[in-house]
This record gives sequence, C-alpha cells and structure tokens, in this order.
Amino acid sequence: MSGAEIALVAAVAGTAITASSQLAAGKAAQKAANFNASVNERNAQAKEIQAENIARTTEFSIQRSREKFQRLNDRTQMAVRGNGWLATTGTPLKMLLQNAMNFEEDVAAQRLQSETKRLEQFEIATNQRLQGQLQRMQGKAAREISKTQAVGTLLSGGSQSYATYKMA
Repeated sequence: MSGAEIALVAAVAGTAITASSQLAAGKAAQKAANFNASVNERNAQAKEIQAENIARTTEFSIQRSREKFQRLNDRTQMAVRGNGWLATTGTPLKMLLQNAMNFEEDVAAQRLQSETKRLEQFEIATNQRLQGQLQRMQGKAAREISKTQAVGTLLSGGSQSYATYKMA
C-alpha cells in the first residue's frame, strides 16, 4: 500500500469517525434534554399537588376557625344573657352580627389569599411544563443539527478523499 493510499484510508476513516461522533453527540444531547424535560414534568406535578394542598389546608383551617368562632359566639350570648339582656335585639344583636360579619370577611380574605397561592403554584407548574417542552425541542434540534453536521462532514471528507485519490 502506497503512502497516498494510506492517507486516503486514514482520511476516510477520520471522516467516518467524526461523523459518527457528531451523531452520538446529537443523540446524547437529545437524551439529556428528554431527561431534563421529565424532571420538569415531575416538578410540575409536585407544584399541582402543592396547589391542591393549599386549598385543602385553607378549608380545614376555616372549618376549625368556624368551630372556634361558634364557641366564642355562644359564650358571648351566654354572657349577654347572664347580664339580663336579650341577645336577639338591640346592642347585643348588633355586636353579634358585627362579629359574624368580621369573621366572614376574614374567611373571605383567607380564601382569596389561598386561591392566589394556589394559582401561583399552578402557574409554576405551567412554566415547568413549558420549560420541559422547550428542553425537548432543543434536544430534537441538537439531534437534527448533529445529523446535518455529520452529512456535511461526510461530504467534505469524501470530496477531500477523492481529491487526494485523484492527485495520487
């Protein structure tokens, strides 16, 4: 085998190895992107669970507060009656109604705050999913780019090898 033939074989082998490496790199980039996307999906699911737990926790808290308020309201009515007043008319009634209105306003504020936090968690989940989709798109693009680069390498290496062969 002459020196020119050895150079030709080496050029063809080098071109094939480079193209193969480019394809492998693209495949690895896509695998990494898919893994990252699956992590984003898992994070999104965790945020959705958090969002649902926020709503449940708030409702449990409101229920406990209602029970406490009811006990307080009952004690207030007993105190009013103990002083010889009617709890269903006049100032005592106004006081009980005001307490009830204040309590319901607090409940509404708790629910609003809870819903805001819940929606924030759903928004984070949506962003995680979008990030995952972007990761998959980037992985697919990396794979396609590696294919294009491999084809370019093969064409370039092939033309160089042919030129080397013709000169020999």
